[in-house]
Amino acid sequence: MDAREVLDCYNTGKTDFKSVNLCNANLSCAELMGIHLSGANLQGVNFAFAYLSRSKFDGANLIQSKLAGANLKQADLRNAHLRDADLHGAILQRADLRRADLSLTVLLDANLCGADLRNANLSGADLRGACLRGANLRYERRMYDPVNLRGANLRYADLRDIDLSYADLTRADLMGANLARTNLRGVKLTQARLKWTNLSFATLVNVELNEADLRGADLSSATISSARLSQARLQKAKLSRANLSRTDLSRADLRGADLREANLLEANLVKANLMEAKLNNANLFDADLSLAKTQGADFTGATRNDE
Repeated sequence: MDAREVLDCYNTGKTDFKSVNLCNANLSCAELMGIHLSGANLQGVNFAFAYLSRSKFDGANLIQSKLAGANLKQADLRNAHLRDADLHGAILQRADLRRADLSLTVLLDANLCGADLRNANLSGADLRGACLRGANLRYERRMYDPVNLRGANLRYADLRDIDLSYADLTRADLMGANLARTNLRGVKLTQARLKWTNLSFATLVNVELNEADLRGADLSSATISSARLSQARLQKAKLSRANLSRTDLSRADLRGADLREANLLEANLVKANLMEAKLNNANLFDADLSLAKTQGADFTGATRNDE
């Protein structure tokens, strides 16, 4: 069956095209709302700017397909194979992408608000400027594994208020992204790029941020307790009123950081660079500042028991 036949059959009222082979077909700008393409071979198909809302693509092969600007609102893409697909500017509001393979996919400026991405593979995906507000990426033990975002490009993405707990964001690029009030409990962010990222009021308990780049990031009022930030770059980061209790900041670069009123109870600051940092009224009780560089740091009103 070719693209012309599908369009002709659809226009007569047929919607069931399960397991059809349309490899490399051209269906750009087609109006195929509610079409059933479950298990279909759609590799390389051109769906650019097509209307595919409420369509079924569960288990379909969409590898290297072209879906730029396509309307996939509330589409069923469970277990779909979308590796290396182009979804630039696609509308995926409330789409079901559970267990979908979106590795190396282009999702630049895509609308993923309210989408279900549980157990999806987004490793290496380009999500620059994408909106994921209200998206479900939640880890559910015995049901859904943590979402895989290793090496993903999330620059300037809107990730406010979502649950990314236990996700793998190792070496991901989140520069300038908005993660305010986001749940990042147990997330792996080793060597991640978080320069200028908004993490205010976020939950970062037990997070791995070793060697991460957080220069100029806003972590004010964030909960970062028992986290690992060894050798992290935090120059001029905003950490006022943040909870950093029992956090490992050994060898971290905190030059010029704002730590006013921060809770650093029992924090590990061994060999940390705190030059010119603001620690006014911070809680440093039982914090370990052995061999830390503190030249020019302001400890006015800070609570310390090492003197």
